[in-house]
Amino acid sequence: MRAVLFDIDGTLVKLGGAGREALARGVASALGRPFEEVLAAAMEVDFRGRTDTILLEQLAGRLGHRVRDLDPAMVDAYLAALPGTVARSRAEGRYETMPGALELVARLEDRDDVLVGLLTGNVREAARIKLAPVGLAGLADRPGGFGDDARERADLARAAARRLEAAGVPRDRVLVVGDTEHDVAAAHAAGLRAVAVATGWTDPGVLRASGAELFLPDLRDPGPLLHLLETLG
Repeated sequence: MRAVLFDIDGTLVKLGGAGREALARGVASALGRPFEEVLAAAMEVDFRGRTDTILLEQLAGRLGHRVRDLDPAMVDAYLAALPGTVARSRAEGRYETMPGALELVARLEDRDDVLVGLLTGNVREAARIKLAPVGLAGLADRPGGFGDDARERADLARAAARRLEAAGVPRDRVLVVGDTEHDVAAAHAAGLRAVAVATGWTDPGVLRASGAELFLPDLRDPGPLLHLLETLG
């Protein structure tokens, strides 16, 4: 058995700002601050490759509040806001699927020797909501790593590796597909291989220099990734 774990934002889909808006609504609700004020602060935060925990911390910190670990009130408010923001993004044509991503997932799903899952900074329920419009919500129920596992992305990757090992997939047979250098670093910290794909917001030059086993401009040609997958283990 082998496994392929996908990041979500910028790798499988782009939400057109829906995730940022929902996080801002969660912080605004939990702290009792005006939404527009919190959204303005959110626009100054680098969301690339960050866990939900770190994003909530940074947003609260910009508003003068020190938050550590997942604040249940913020998370609950964030998850309550997310379906509506995703629906608006879709209705306005801002929700995008990344080139070739859904086709690649479908191709991997057709194989009985590959487990497909997620390695994402999103908490598990947020991952499910974000992927529901493209029929991939079920990936959130597979062995993988999620933002409610830990604060740091490398620890999410380690959690995913442990779950996959329990499912019979050793670390040297796992590919992580992501759109930031943080995805690559996290994969390597857990002893996993990485594919960097330039469909997100990271400069391709940064991705090429990230140390990923494979760099791709997008996922429309799955050949190189599938070849790498076959060489694992």
